[in-house]
Amino acid sequence: MDEKERLQEEEVIRQEEERIKIQKEKDRALKERFKSVVELLKETYYPGHATTARRVIERHLIREFGLKPRQATYHGAAIIDLLQEHELIQPLPEVDANGQPFTKKKGPLLKINIRKLQAYKT
Repeated sequence: MDEKERLQEEEVIRQEEERIKIQKEKDRALKERFKSVVELLKETYYPGHATTARRVIERHLIREFGLKPRQATYHGAAIIDLLQEHELIQPLPEVDANGQPFTKKKGPLLKINIRKLQAYKT
């Protein structure tokens, strides 16, 4: 019985180490992709440029990192959350100036804060 419990504990420890290793790899990949996306946005956007960043980010992830579209959507959402935390982008209101709702409901439109983006150090 004691040997069986010891083996189970070793297996649990091994699984925990593997989980930590996988999480570290995910964090490293997210940081690398985030840095790449910030550089792309710095090169792409200029004052007065208006568009949605979501599609730009997803296309960049597909081209640069070889992600499939579904993966790019998933990882792009994580990057967009990080960009919002750093206040580099922000969602636009759901209605326009006339109070009419936007017709595109795939996701909220995003506005890029050009000044903060240009000043951001990666």
